[in-house]
Amino acid sequence: GQYDPMVPDAECLKVATEILDSIDIGKYVLKVNHRRLLDGMFEACGVPADKFRSTCSAVDKLDKSPWEEVKNEMINEKGVSPEAADKIGEYVRLNGGTELVDQLLKDEKLSKNKAAIEGLEGLKLLLHYSEILGIKDKVLFDLSLARGL
Repeated sequence: GQYDPMVPDAECLKVATEILDSIDIGKYVLKVNHRRLLDGMFEACGVPADKFRSTCSAVDKLDKSPWEEVKNEMINEKGVSPEAADKIGEYVRLNGGTELVDQLLKDEKLSKNKAAIEGLEGLKLLLHYSEILGIKDKVLFDLSLARGL
């Protein structure tokens, strides 16, 4: 069907929180990111378009590996320049909420990139809907999240 942007995404997050709350798993957080933001971030950092997906797979390992290992993989196995890897490192270690989205919308590199702006605007809307749905405290915008986007 036809829906306003991010409404189905926010509803999915709401359903996920209802399920997790009903099975009483304890404290948890749902991490979110946006593919357009990742693509825009990689482009703004100087990663060639043909290396976006392989760079993405390296970034995805940040939940299990320290930054230095991920950086070495990007440079030595994925062919990303050391300068681009350092720039990516400035971003992928960030997480937060709407305040982080606002900060990144003013970022010198990202604010000039159409894909990054589209992703950030989508995330801002998703976080707004999360607040309306009463799940703001259970949703975290995490720039290192790359899996399944």
